Amino acid sequence: MPSFDFALKDFYRKRHSNYPFLIIIIIIIAFTEFLIYFTSSLGINILTQATYQNKFYFSGGINLIYKEFNNLIQILFICLVFVIVVAVTTTLIISKKKDIAIMKSLGTLPRKLYSFYLFEAYILFFIGFIFGLVLGLIIFGIFALFMKFFNFPVVIVIDLVYTPILFFSCILGIFLITGYTLRKIGKQKIINSFSKDIPFNYNAGKQLTFIPKWLTSIGFNIKIAIVNTLRKTGEFKRYLIIFSIIGLMIFTLGLGAIVLRLSSQEWIKNSQSENIVIIGHEDVIYNYSLMYKMFSDPTLLIEENSIDFIDSQYLFNLSDLVDLNNIEEIEIIDERLINFYKVEELTGIHINEDDTYTIVGQNRNNTIPIIGVNPENIIQNFEIEGRFFTKEDAYDNITIGDGLAYNFFEYALDQSIELTSSGNIFHISGVVIDSFYSGWAAYISIEESRKILNLKDGEINIVMLKLSSDAYNGIKITLENISKSIGENFTHLRLDETFQDNIDYLSYLSIYPILSIFIISIIAIFSLYNYQKAGLMEKAKDFLIMRAIGSKTRSLKKILFLESLFVLIPSLLLSLAFGMIINSLFLFNRVYLPPLYIPFILFLFLFGVFIFFNFLSLFPLIKKINNFSVNDFNIY
Repeated sequence: MPSFDFALKDFYRKRHSNYPFLIIIIIIIAFTEFLIYFTSSLGINILTQATYQNKFYFSGGINLIYKEFNNLIQILFICLVFVIVVAVTTTLIISKKKDIAIMKSLGTLPRKLYSFYLFEAYILFFIGFIFGLVLGLIIFGIFALFMKFFNFPVVIVIDLVYTPILFFSCILGIFLITGYTLRKIGKQKIINSFSKDIPFNYNAGKQLTFIPKWLTSIGFNIKIAIVNTLRKTGEFKRYLIIFSIIGLMIFTLGLGAIVLRLSSQEWIKNSQSENIVIIGHEDVIYNYSLMYKMFSDPTLLIEENSIDFIDSQYLFNLSDLVDLNNIEEIEIIDERLINFYKVEELTGIHINEDDTYTIVGQNRNNTIPIIGVNPENIIQNFEIEGRFFTKEDAYDNITIGDGLAYNFFEYALDQSIELTSSGNIFHISGVVIDSFYSGWAAYISIEESRKILNLKDGEINIVMLKLSSDAYNGIKITLENISKSIGENFTHLRLDETFQDNIDYLSYLSIYPILSIFIISIIAIFSLYNYQKAGLMEKAKDFLIMRAIGSKTRSLKKILFLESLFVLIPSLLLSLAFGMIINSLFLFNRVYLPPLYIPFILFLFLFGVFIFFNFLSLFPLIKKINNFSVNDFNIY
């Protein structure tokens, strides 16, 4: 009989015992594919150029740190899939030990045995992978429609990297690890193959070590649970690794989502500030507000031909607004002069860690908005790398946004920028995380801006006002009257609504890790249930004997609960330790950290959830136990 034909028939013959294994593989593959495609679509600075008008959309530092976080989770998921697939196929092979022993006794050649059951393991994986891939794409399609409702573009791009890596790594893992287990079983004596996951040389009379011995003294149920765990160390180790990775992923997702949401919102608040009102010509302030909204709206793009900011009708003098000084509710008056400039990236020298140097820069060209500001009264409190230029060194220094720094330059702080129309060259003193123009804007001294544009002293085209909290409604009419005193089409605009849209947009990004945690929890529940169910039939004899001598169902339930608990506790402790290490290495650089008690609260919550589902999973298992009878005993 051909190996594939035998494997397929055996898989179908024992389909009821194979279905739980298949479901686990389908679920884990489906969600991993969903995550792979979502992470690929998160490269929005590339994808939206062909789909959306705003080519600068979500291309700054926040995008980079979210992509780094998602890539970390993606790697962990591939590791989880690899471990689960190998664990499931290995468990499948171990469950065939009696069949292998019978076939060996009938004279089947070892090579044939290996091909029979290795093919069956591959059939389980291939079916699970195909259905998981299709289900993952369906889930991603639904998710894309859902995110489109929140104005978050999710574009489907066929993955040709991570999916093949996932597929071939699992194939290799099955061949090496599951195949090793199969070959090891094949080399055993026939009588030793009947022990399944319990080692044939297990010595029940062996003295326990101090800790297990101390625990067994607490009660009979604990003693039985410990003995069951110790005699099935192979199964224990497999599920310890699985639950450790599951716990690590949930912990990393939960803590990472909290850190990223807190940090990104704080960065945007610092770059936008709150209680802001702008005054200027209605065309200027309208376009200026949209340039802030470009951060969260991929359909918006304000370009050089959209408005001429230095048209004479848009210019005015701060002295025209002298009455603003009499309003106590105004905390800061920030005069500005914005315009579009053609710029070129200049080469620079980057000093490497080994004290060598590299010439960096590709002389790229672009047209960007540059805002002239007074660094002494700027409203924003930017998150900055490097430093903001000062009044003393403003003549040859410029501060740029993160979108510009990470996409237009190689090492921005080691380079300079040239305004090609005027020939002015500025060294980049700092990089700020900025929501204005998706971080593709720059800031120079307002005096230098006037010199470059050949404007009169004191001319500006916009004023930003920082108001005290809840002050706007009380001075709204006064602000409007002062604005109109400049000219007929001059007015004011409150930016709080635009800023809130950007903050809400960052909140939508939290949907993804929350959804991830939810589905990982489903995987954990299935894994927990199958861990308890895996050895249930093998324990049938023990449970029937215990019931025959008067043990109650409650005792059996406690034993199963404790066996799972012995896996969950060390798994969660390992996930806490490694989760803190991973988050500190990949995410805790320049981010706002939550209070120290948050990780431990997350750990306790995770522990409580696992315990709860551990308890729920007992009900279908106890139902199976209650249906056990002497028919469940067999010679093998």
